[in-house]
Amino acid sequence: MNVSRSLKHLDLSWNLLSGDITQILWSLGPLEYLALDDNKLNGHIPKMMKTFTSSLRYLNLRSNHITGEIPRAMGNLTNLKYLDLSNNNITGSIPMAFGDLINLESLFLFGNQISGQIPETIGNLQNMQSLYLIDNFITGQIPETINRLYNLQILDASYNHLTRLVPGTLNELCNLSFIDLSHNDIGGELTDLIDSSLYCEQRAALYLSISGNNLSGIVPLSMGQLSALQVLDLSSNLLEGNITEAHFSKLINLEHLDVSYNSLNVILPNDWFPPFNAYSIFMSSCQLRTKFPAWIQTQTNLGDLSLSGVGLLGNLPTWFSDFSKGLRSLNLSSNNLNGPLHSVPMIIMDLSNNSFVGPIPMSFTNASSLQVLSLSHNNINGSFPFFFCNLKYLEVLDLSNNNLSGKIPKCYKSFPTSLQSLHLNHNNLSGRFPSFLKHCEQLVTLDLGENNLFDEIPTWVGENLLSLRVFSLKSNLFHGTIPVHIANLTSLQVLDLSSNHLSGSIPSSLRNCRAMVEIQHDTASLLDLVDGGYYGESIVITAKGYDIQYTTILSLVTSIDLSNNNLSGEIPKELTKLHGLHFLNLSNNHLTGAIPENIGSMEQLESLDLSMNNLTGDIPSSISSLNFLSHLNLSHNNLSGRIPTAGGQMSTFNASIYDDNEYLCGTPLPECPGDAAHQSPPHEQEEKNGDRLETVWEITSIVMGFVVGFWSFVGTMIMKQSIRIAFFRFFDKAYDWCYVQLAVVCARLKSKQQSVT
Repeated sequence: MNVSRSLKHLDLSWNLLSGDITQILWSLGPLEYLALDDNKLNGHIPKMMKTFTSSLRYLNLRSNHITGEIPRAMGNLTNLKYLDLSNNNITGSIPMAFGDLINLESLFLFGNQISGQIPETIGNLQNMQSLYLIDNFITGQIPETINRLYNLQILDASYNHLTRLVPGTLNELCNLSFIDLSHNDIGGELTDLIDSSLYCEQRAALYLSISGNNLSGIVPLSMGQLSALQVLDLSSNLLEGNITEAHFSKLINLEHLDVSYNSLNVILPNDWFPPFNAYSIFMSSCQLRTKFPAWIQTQTNLGDLSLSGVGLLGNLPTWFSDFSKGLRSLNLSSNNLNGPLHSVPMIIMDLSNNSFVGPIPMSFTNASSLQVLSLSHNNINGSFPFFFCNLKYLEVLDLSNNNLSGKIPKCYKSFPTSLQSLHLNHNNLSGRFPSFLKHCEQLVTLDLGENNLFDEIPTWVGENLLSLRVFSLKSNLFHGTIPVHIANLTSLQVLDLSSNHLSGSIPSSLRNCRAMVEIQHDTASLLDLVDGGYYGESIVITAKGYDIQYTTILSLVTSIDLSNNNLSGEIPKELTKLHGLHFLNLSNNHLTGAIPENIGSMEQLESLDLSMNNLTGDIPSSISSLNFLSHLNLSHNNLSGRIPTAGGQMSTFNASIYDDNEYLCGTPLPECPGDAAHQSPPHEQEEKNGDRLETVWEITSIVMGFVVGFWSFVGTMIMKQSIRIAFFRFFDKAYDWCYVQLAVVCARLKSKQQSVT
């Protein structure tokens, strides 16, 4: 780019420019302002940047594909006031040479792969106003020298691996209004941060978030002195002790309060009148152990309230129905609340894991903006509400584990087309497969298990619901065959059709379920709702012989359960192409033929149950290569031959997993016929081998002695005539003597016989 050397300002941001950033920065003249952000530039920042040394004041390379380390030469840009390298693939550490950027006011390094510690030289940047280090791999402690950045207003080092904050580090930063150290590994006492922040008479702090760390100890009363504070987030730490009204004494500007997921006791009197009027209050997993707190009704601006698992008792107060009309989200799950339900026109409502009773009120018809409704694990009865057909914004409906009965409505004219997650399991619902689901093409999770639904699985499931990742119909009365179109669900991770009356063969087309072929690495939630809302998806999967509830890692689980049906035919060899499958249960069917020879290629299998079928043939030797296999059941079949034991987990299993397979043999069952199975231990074998060798030597000696003696005698007889004559004379005499003796005996016997007669 041969631009004029008089050009001072160049802005090419927000284009689709590609190419090597190295060459571009080399070719440009002495600019003062350079913006190349939000393009597709790659390469690395050059190690020499003499062209810009004396002139550049603004450099923005954000959101490109820049790699490599930040060069030390960057420290030569001594007039630089604004530097943004965020959202790239920059590695290495923050160079010590950054301490030479004495005029720098704003530094943005977030969204890279920067590691190492924050250099001590950061304290030289006394003009610094904004420091953003978010979402990197920075370790160690925040250096004490940062206390010299008197003009610093924003410090955001969230989502790193910082481990320590030295007490007093932020003491003198009186202009600091935004502090976010959340989601690190910072330990120590909370007082190390809060008390040190009171050094200034007029503290400007408006935002303080230290959530997701390892801070311990009590919440100091001095927190209540931060009168300018608007956002206070202490959630997900190891804090303990009591929180009282004194902790909020001067927080008159507080808008967001989050102390959830600690071990805190919130002790606030019912007649307490808070000095603030907050927009959001989150106290989940703290301990209130009271009736619904009356002071909540003083918060007339409240939009988000979460009191999950705080030990609330009794009914919701009568004033709550009117008060809650202004709420955007409400989470009262996992308490001891009871009584009838109240409907409010909010967006997110979670009242699960309580003891609410009665039917779902018709007033829910007015909740047209409802996106998330979770009423699971209550005592709700009555029929399934038909008005939910009109909830066009509804994304999550969880009515599981209640006492609902009757048929699911068909929804003739209006459909909840935004539905992503539907849980109706463990009720008493009857009738056919809900036909309105044909219109719910965004559906990700469908759990209709443990009801009394009676129908065939419609073929349109595999044609319309292409986003399904969890599909469970277990413990119903479904019949017919498994439709081959179900394999069109390429995102399917959990398929549970167990305990029904399904017949026919297992479709070989299941090999097309790509999410079971590939190993899952994405730990994100199955559902990321609008406006940052999050719904904790939960599924119970029968694996390894018992029920397991999966929540946070559900997105990593892959499972097929077709057990307890009337399926027949052979196990399709195509199933072995599901290399990412963790759990496979085909037990209690009428399957025949052999176990697929290539089953060892399913390397991720943790649980395999083929019991109670009519399988024949050998157990494939490849099964011994399943290194993650911790549960195996092949009992009650007609398998035969030797059990493979070479490597893997096969040698660790109990003999009961092979029960009722008459012709199986080998460890841990009795040895196979013809095995050299009763061989002694090696030292005994060596002794036996020595005994055998000694025996061979003895026999050889005897034979040799006989041969030598025999030929010595015969040879002497042949060579010496006198000896030969003497031998035959001796033989004749011996013969004559024997003859005489025999004749005498015979004569005596004959005379005795005559005398008797």
